[in-house]
Amino acid sequence: MLQEKLERINELRKQAMSDPEFMKSAQAHADAIKHEYHPTPSKRSKKPKTLSDIYQGYDFGI
Repeated sequence: MLQEKLERINELRKQAMSDPEFMKSAQAHADAIKHEYHPTPSKRSKKPKTLSDIYQGYDFGI
């Protein structure tokens, strides 16, 4: 009984692997998962501002 079920599952798997529409869908799904778990890092080229940069030009009356 278990062997028959495994053979049936394997046959269905082979049918799915030969279907181009299924393969497109599977590739789109794999790409979506890749982007979900490995998002592209943002390109942050600016360095953080220092306090002297932020308050440059202010006169504090010191």
